[in-house]
Amino acid sequence: MAEEEENAASTVSEFPKGRVKKIMTLDKDVKRVSSEALFLVSRSTELFLQFLAEKSAQVAIEKKRKTVNLEHIRVAVKRHQPTRDFLLDDLPPPSQPNKPDKHTTPAARPKSDKPLPGTRRIDQFFRKPEPENPAQAEAQAQSPIPVDES
Repeated sequence: MAEEEENAASTVSEFPKGRVKKIMTLDKDVKRVSSEALFLVSRSTELFLQFLAEKSAQVAIEKKRKTVNLEHIRVAVKRHQPTRDFLLDDLPPPSQPNKPDKHTTPAARPKSDKPLPGTRRIDQFFRKPEPENPAQAEAQAQSPIPVDES
């Protein structure tokens, strides 16, 4: 009786059959998918993800963390040779730390051409305002500066 329940539980897939079939048929070489192939791909995916989750959880426990993050998955993949061979290149690159380095100087930061919204650059503050009419600007540039002689 226990064997029947175990067999019945192992035939039920955790993933939706339609979605797995759709992913399988994305390959141009696959025209049709049999129910046996669908079951095997779905079950092997479940087992692989279970394995990867367990190994990643072990890494998180080793690092005394309660939440598994990308770095834990990366370490778990690196530790298992067959998984490393096909999966390591497809993982996203490790994120850079958010803390700025102590050695970073303001000159080393990239300058943006446009100021952030709601701000303005200081060099705009010290510029002379440009007249709206270009002909008026020429006339002001050519006229002598009046001197008050009183």
